Amino acid sequence: MAYDYPCDWKSGFVMNPTKKQRVGYLVSFNGIGLASALAQDVEVFTPYNVDGAATNYDKLTITEDRVKVVGVLEHFSWAGGVGDPLCISAYMSAENALLIKGLLKMTLKTTSISQLGWWIANFDEETKAWFDEAHPLAPTEITGQLNAAGKSDVRLAVADEPTKVAPNIDVNVYNVYFEVVPAANQTCDFHFATASGKNFVKRWGLKVGTQAAAALAPTS
Repeated sequence: MAYDYPCDWKSGFVMNPTKKQRVGYLVSFNGIGLASALAQDVEVFTPYNVDGAATNYDKLTITEDRVKVVGVLEHFSWAGGVGDPLCISAYMSAENALLIKGLLKMTLKTTSISQLGWWIANFDEETKAWFDEAHPLAPTEITGQLNAAGKSDVRLAVADEPTKVAPNIDVNVYNVYFEVVPAANQTCDFHFATASGKNFVKRWGLKVGTQAAAALAPTS
């Protein structure tokens, strides 16, 4: 089963109270030779907390209906296999985007991702409630590698031109796309939900060796 979550990224930046669209956030990102984790320098209102809902993803803090994150998601997808890449498209500040672009101007010293977190929320029309739709569960921030077919084909790209978050708001952001595959001999459980209260868990990654049996055990 594939998991595909297009997000209303413009509503992620400029909340529209009349719309109940899926929204998502890139909560954390570190690795690939960065001196430190990318700053959570995007502060926006989130529709999720309008009705008093509380997220169960502890890496995201909602304060007075606002969140501070690395970026706003445009798209998250995963084909569903233990070795399949996570494909993420997000809009970030110019500062964060330029940090990544600076590394891409040289040969990356490492494609390792040491810290990655995201959170996606959606609205259940039947129960009229927001719910956690997708996020890392255990661990709550994952590690991995950039997907690469070779040294010259690393799946990480930063848009050359900025995008305005809205025609009447003079704020520019940059699209960043990347793909992440599991780190060697590690697994992660992902939380997914199809509606409010309809949760399930899927495993990503593979362990081989003495813990192989546990790693291959089915998840609920």
